[in-house]
Amino acid sequence: MTLNPATTRTQVPTAQKLGDLYRYWARRQTPGDDPGMDLLRDLYLGWGQFATEAEDVSFKTVDEDGIRGLWAKPGPHRPGAVLYLHGGGYIGGSAEGHRKLAAHIAQAAGLPVFVLDYRLAPEHPYPAALEDSLAAYEWILAKGAPAERVAVVGDSAGGALATAVALHRRDAGLPRPGAVATMSPFYDVEAKGRTFETNAGRDALAEKSAVGGLHALILGEGITAEDPYLNALKSDPAGLPPVHIAFGGDEALLSGGQDFAELARGKGVEVELEVYEGQQHVFQFLAGSDPDADDSIAKIGAFLKRHIQ
Repeated sequence: MTLNPATTRTQVPTAQKLGDLYRYWARRQTPGDDPGMDLLRDLYLGWGQFATEAEDVSFKTVDEDGIRGLWAKPGPHRPGAVLYLHGGGYIGGSAEGHRKLAAHIAQAAGLPVFVLDYRLAPEHPYPAALEDSLAAYEWILAKGAPAERVAVVGDSAGGALATAVALHRRDAGLPRPGAVATMSPFYDVEAKGRTFETNAGRDALAEKSAVGGLHALILGEGITAEDPYLNALKSDPAGLPPVHIAFGGDEALLSGGQDFAELARGKGVEVELEVYEGQQHVFQFLAGSDPDADDSIAKIGAFLKRHIQ
């Protein structure tokens, strides 16, 4: 099933918060100056400030069998689970910074959500993040959830990782996840999409030069920006489970999501694509305070309820 792009009801005071945060990040990172990983990762923690606390969701920190992260479990929940892979350009982000967003998704889907703390570049270049994501998926299966009752969800770089997990499972001949849901997925790692031009004055975060500069930080030996697990636009999506994609209309990365949706549909994959005009990258961080964020999360929850039964 294919949905039409969402009709926006963007409320400027709330949507503006995220744009202001991204512009603050830019001010803290002087062009030509290396701000250091510690500062960058501290800045990414700012993502977690906007969402409200989801009602009736409990949290449990995990550090076992090489898997680190946290569970967000809604009060009554259905059998199955969600593996959540956070964003941050493969160099930042954390389970703690995504805790409240994950809780809203857990509540909407009626499923426990595990947010993984995967290894970050440049200390651990790609594909370390994918290796950790695959290990976490296997860890969840080992706890008794069948593959078809486990969804993989992610935002930004985590959205690309969520897609890569499904691609890798298919290529390995292993049972695939029941569904994949992504928010502002970082599919266009080469920054070649048309919205890098058309949205250049509206996107407060992603710039063509900045995306290109990430390559030196994140790519491991022998990995290029054309690797199909890193770059979904270079993949063959045939055989993937149903995919939900949500983007803000002001994003430079938007055309990457649109192009992947077209590619996947052409290979027979069920794809839902939602575009919220006037919204920024991963606007779902505004959960509880912005109607578009709440609408998007509700649609993700409904999608997961349909496919994780």
